[in-house]
Amino acid sequence: MITKNFRLNALANQYATALYNRITATSYGEYFMLDAGGEPVRVEIVNGIQGIRPLVDSYLLEPLKGAGPLWEHSSITLLNKCVNGTELTGKGWDIWQSMVSDMGASLADSEGGFHA
Repeated sequence: MITKNFRLNALANQYATALYNRITATSYGEYFMLDAGGEPVRVEIVNGIQGIRPLVDSYLLEPLKGAGPLWEHSSITLLNKCVNGTELTGKGWDIWQSMVSDMGASLADSEGGFHA
């Protein structure tokens, strides 16, 4: 858990749930694909929604935390635009796609490149 802010944690959980539901519906399973330097990589989701939440923390909230003292307020504002009740918004999906790109870039950059 990256924050003790109740509202932010609730929204991050809501976003993780909406992402999990969309990912599993579109991939027909508990996985998603990413591009690691031109190599397709299948990422298995372990522990359902709890497997998505650490990705939200690492690839969304952690970078926002570095933005300054109002990062929690900014994160709440952003996450409010990512979910509508239990549904993922277009903005929420776009942010997920950006996160997946960042994951792929991180994997490709590790150890001088990715080789399957």
